[in-house]
Amino acid sequence: MRRAILLKNEFAWFCVALFAGWWPSTYGAVVQLAPSQDNSIFSESDASNGAGPLFSGVTAQGNLRRALLQFDIASNVPAGATITAVTLGLTQIKIGPGAVATFELHPLSAAWGEGTANGLGAGTTAGNGDATWNFRHYNTNPWSAAGGDFGAISGTATLGIENQLYTFASQPAMVADVQNWRNAPASNFGWILREAAESPSATTAREFGSRESGGSFAPTLTITYSVPEPGVLSWVAVGLVGCVLRGHRRRMITGNSHGAATPGSELCATPRIDRATEIARSMSR
Repeated sequence: MRRAILLKNEFAWFCVALFAGWWPSTYGAVVQLAPSQDNSIFSESDASNGAGPLFSGVTAQGNLRRALLQFDIASNVPAGATITAVTLGLTQIKIGPGAVATFELHPLSAAWGEGTANGLGAGTTAGNGDATWNFRHYNTNPWSAAGGDFGAISGTATLGIENQLYTFASQPAMVADVQNWRNAPASNFGWILREAAESPSATTAREFGSRESGGSFAPTLTITYSVPEPGVLSWVAVGLVGCVLRGHRRRMITGNSHGAATPGSELCATPRIDRATEIARSMSR
């Protein structure tokens, strides 16, 4: 009866340890990405600026600028990751006679291009495949709506008149966008950056560093995520339980006639040989 109870308890502990070994844990990580491509589009023409700085806002003439940014999520965040926070840093390089303004991020819903156009605040002549106000790939694939195809607001930030780094703090829709881009890379077309009001009577145009600017001037997407992993260390518990089981079995074998273990028997498990066995062995010699 005692042996049966002992084995029952040992088996229960073994199951617990085995379950612990399979139970997953998680680890967290942070990755910072520069854009895989970026560009600017201009409402007054089919100019582009893929190789130059980024522009967004409204000029003194009432013309609109919007910036496009895309990041390679799938190559930098492991499959199965859960995105927990996302921030976007933009370095403002120049501002005209403007004021404090709110800017928005919207997820783009169609592919677009970045070429070698490199102009000033009004961009320059677009090359084949460049994104422009009317074309996502100039001069073959138009946007469904002039100015870009995009969804609802994902994030907002208030930008001042000082030329410095500004950050779009983590917001649920930004996190959802990046999670979706990791889960379904084919849906990743990045964000469009636009001034919230885009009123022709307010001068809000700004110039930002692009990926070509490099260093601290390049846009930076910071992603915090967690990834499940097997409870590897928990398998140590399985090994320890195995040792305990072995020790108990040895004690059961070397126990005395009353079922008690002989002191030191855990270290030396020599089986007892009864008198009849000894006689049989001596007769066979």
